[in-house]
Amino acid sequence: MSMQAIYKICALVGTLIIVADVGFSWDRIQKFEHTVSSVFEVVVTSQMEFDGLQKELSHINKVLAQAGNISDEQKVQIDGVDYSPYEVERLKNERGNIKLYMQEKQLDLSEVNREKTFILNEVRALFLGSLVFLIIGTLLSVFGYLAWYFKIELFEDRRKVPR
Repeated sequence: MSMQAIYKICALVGTLIIVADVGFSWDRIQKFEHTVSSVFEVVVTSQMEFDGLQKELSHINKVLAQAGNISDEQKVQIDGVDYSPYEVERLKNERGNIKLYMQEKQLDLSEVNREKTFILNEVRALFLGSLVFLIIGTLLSVFGYLAWYFKIELFEDRRKVPR
């Protein structure tokens, strides 16, 4: 097998590695796209719901703190809204439900964050693998094309040398 054939094989293999790597990376990114958008959507909606529940809980705590100082027959006015003793009692019961719902949302957020971390690690692995194969393919093809063009001889052909 001549050196020129080896150079041509290096150039061809390097080019094929580059093309295959780009195609594989493109395919994997297309598969990630749907998962990433759904995870991002769940993160945003869960975080917004959790923030809303926190605001609601802080307002309920504010109402209950001010209602604790007032007698049972009077209405409590907080932020321009009157609360009857019945409504204050209902807010006490609702506070427990909101805390449970907040715990559920925290569990949802932690699960989605785990999934997000998994996706990011998978993207990092894809990037690293793609980078390694691009470097290998580039080195092979550059070596192959340059050696082929300049007819570089790595090993001296003894048949051409005078004895």
